[in-house]
Amino acid sequence: MKTKLLYLFVGAVALTFVACENENTTEDHQSKNANSNPTTVNTIDLTPCTVANLMAGQNYDSGDLSVYFDLNNVYVEYTTTGNWFIRKSHLYVGSYQLIPRNNSGNPIPGQFPINNNHANGTQTITYTIPKTSLPECFAVVAHAEVYRVQNGLVVQTETAWASGQRFTPRNWATYFTVCQSDCFDIEDYYFGN
Repeated sequence: MKTKLLYLFVGAVALTFVACENENTTEDHQSKNANSNPTTVNTIDLTPCTVANLMAGQNYDSGDLSVYFDLNNVYVEYTTTGNWFIRKSHLYVGSYQLIPRNNSGNPIPGQFPINNNHANGTQTITYTIPKTSLPECFAVVAHAEVYRVQNGLVVQTETAWASGQRFTPRNWATYFTVCQSDCFDIEDYYFGN
């Protein structure tokens, strides 16, 4: 009898792990389809669908976050200006409901599917996400660690968020929503209308 109970218990535990693993697979859909490494795609020929200020420390406009579309992909590009540079980037692009958040509702950048450290002097980073991996309308949550240089020395270090709607009133973390149908017109792409 004890052996049967042991097998039943082990089976129940194994089933629980399989169920959790399947749930995580669904939630990670966006991260597995996104290119988590910066790409060298040239966005100069594309028109941005959305541009948001990259706000460092809530008060400093350190650059922009631009979202571009082509036939197959969405490109999210961080660009700092002036003496601002990017040390780390954290990006989530996907369903609003699946944004990694704590119990208070604030996002957790360290758990975003795209996380990278960048070489000193980095001012532009572009990520590529296949359009097929995204819903029609999706959230963009862009966070970065930025620093400002003056006379060759780092004089300021801040966290930065792409401006948008706040997650909670007590935290300045922000996101914005983009709809594919609002941002990509196949006729404009081919005929330049």
